[in-house]
Amino acid sequence: MKGALDVHRELLARGVPHEMVRLPGRATTADDLPRLLGLPSGCVAVRCYEAVRPEGVVFVAVLVPAGREPHPDALRKALGAEEVRPARAEAVNAVTDFSAGLVSPVGLPPEVELLADAALGASDVSYCPVGEGEVVLGIRTRDLLVATGARAASLTAVAPASRVLDLDRRSGARSTG
Repeated sequence: MKGALDVHRELLARGVPHEMVRLPGRATTADDLPRLLGLPSGCVAVRCYEAVRPEGVVFVAVLVPAGREPHPDALRKALGAEEVRPARAEAVNAVTDFSAGLVSPVGLPPEVELLADAALGASDVSYCPVGEGEVVLGIRTRDLLVATGARAASLTAVAPASRVLDLDRRSGARSTG
């Protein structure tokens, strides 16, 4: 299985500035990163799927903010697929050579199609898994997208509905209809 050293060497060979950051605890999935790093944004998860197209099934890796999932319709449309289904952990391990749940966006085989959610652009720096639970990759988001060759698409909602403020309700004002 690939790990932090493999990712580090690939980025060094390409001359891409980055750092390996030791976590204060162990991550079991990329969704643990915001809690472990104490960051509200900037943490990236790689979700793996199988996209069914007329010409066959394609393995796809999708970069999204940690804790989020791409909207199924947006993902299907961005991939031009008839159907998109989550890849099983065994397939993720075999195809990516990274531990499922901690797949790095760097170092994926060339046959893996890579999409990046446009929401990642909200953070200047991204923290990504590297196949190991104790270390993450710190890299400028732009450098990450260029180095991986990921194609950007709008895949997740801008903000969860629970974060939207209804100013009329908070101020006690009532809207008239």
